Amino acid sequence: MKFAYVCCFQASSHLSKGHLNYDVWRWVVGFMVNDLRIKREFPNKPMTRTAISTLKVEFNETAGNSNDKGMYGHRIYGYLVPPTTGEYFFIVEATHITCAFSVELWLSTDYDPMKSKKTLAAHRPSVVPPPNVSRIPLSYTVLSSTSTRLENGGMYYFEFFEKAYDGAIVTEVKWKIPGASNYTSIPPSSFAMAVQVDKTTGQYVESPMATALLGPLPTSVLQHQMTQALGDPVIPSSSVEFLPLCAFKAEYASEHIVKIYKGVYEVFESSVFPSDDTWFRQNTAADTGNSIINYTTASNIFTIYKNALDESELRGAIVGLSSMEETRNKGSGSRYLLEMNIKLGGQDDIIHTSEYVYLPSYVKSKLCHLHNFQWVPNVDVYLVVSLKNLGVWVRHLVENLEQLYAHTHDDHFELVVVDYDSQDVDVESIMKNSALKRWKYIKRTGSFSRSGGLQAGIDYVTDPNSIVMTIDMHLTLPMGFVEYTRRHVIQ
Repeated sequence: MKFAYVCCFQASSHLSKGHLNYDVWRWVVGFMVNDLRIKREFPNKPMTRTAISTLKVEFNETAGNSNDKGMYGHRIYGYLVPPTTGEYFFIVEATHITCAFSVELWLSTDYDPMKSKKTLAAHRPSVVPPPNVSRIPLSYTVLSSTSTRLENGGMYYFEFFEKAYDGAIVTEVKWKIPGASNYTSIPPSSFAMAVQVDKTTGQYVESPMATALLGPLPTSVLQHQMTQALGDPVIPSSSVEFLPLCAFKAEYASEHIVKIYKGVYEVFESSVFPSDDTWFRQNTAADTGNSIINYTTASNIFTIYKNALDESELRGAIVGLSSMEETRNKGSGSRYLLEMNIKLGGQDDIIHTSEYVYLPSYVKSKLCHLHNFQWVPNVDVYLVVSLKNLGVWVRHLVENLEQLYAHTHDDHFELVVVDYDSQDVDVESIMKNSALKRWKYIKRTGSFSRSGGLQAGIDYVTDPNSIVMTIDMHLTLPMGFVEYTRRHVIQ
């Protein structure tokens, strides 16, 4: 069952363009958007109700009452006015994060709030540092899983919710308009307030509660309504190299022939920061999932890198840390993969960096870049599948990769399909009619052999510097999958 918070809603051509309605609540315990929805004062009695001309909002512990520990929630709502017709993608960029938070973006199919549907949602618990250790400002990008078609001249009702607890955060809703390759801020010319117009005077009055969202939902739905879309940035990563180089040899790498089924014993696990939510417990079995980097260790690495950046000629500033991975090199030190948002001196744009650094065990206060150990951003990635009569899954995979390409415009990945004369669908036609820029269809006859098909696909790739991955078609690949692969495959 759904019910709507609607008060005196009236669509009008006299909307206040260039501004949005902005409601803020404080003293709201919890960090989930639902913690805001169940508050007695929601939605009709926010602590403040005003208009804003941006979709970028900053909160911190000292805003308003300094004793409220950042227990705030807000709602931005109004109308999007698309500048052109086509498919739009949305992201929420969250930076300078020192709190637990959750966000939701809802978008209607037209001006009617009652047609709103959730476009993206994510949440992140707080990472609490030990005593006397400063918090690390984090950064995340939350992305929509599908595109939304908007028409030029149309008006589309939307709402953006954010709930935060105990800390600071800066968030901004951005979009990627049709034909663009990057996400950009939504300009005031492309949104308007959801105001009420007095029928008698024609004047604007107090903003209506034109919300069409989320009445009480079954408990099972509430438990699973938040989708994890964190740590998967759409923004292409680059490297900012200013640290000294140091020699490096992966002491954990195997130099002997690995026997069949024994490869699992050759794998060295990495640790992550913050938690990637892969930890869980099965009955009384041992803990499973990635281990977590100690907060003090993560803070130390972050501080060393920040100090080195401050002292460099780049005059850069770290906006936030997205993630950190640690791989210990036996007794000689630890290798780290740092994912950060950085603003370089004299530039307004924020770049997303992904780079490997090393902390030798004999030097505890200096990081270095590893000689001949950095990932290549534009290396070709080939995704190889082998199949026979799996038409449904072929369509699933192709549609998944079409979405990935629309998000990233990555021209350096290619789908290679080895087909054993499928009879259920015309696999080659599906690929020809797709939006994929690069693909290869290989037809084989005879009895189906998955390993034989995969080998044929691998043999098709002649570039020794490329990356080849064999995948299963039933998987749904995240939008950052290809770039994530590049960052973790080093030649």
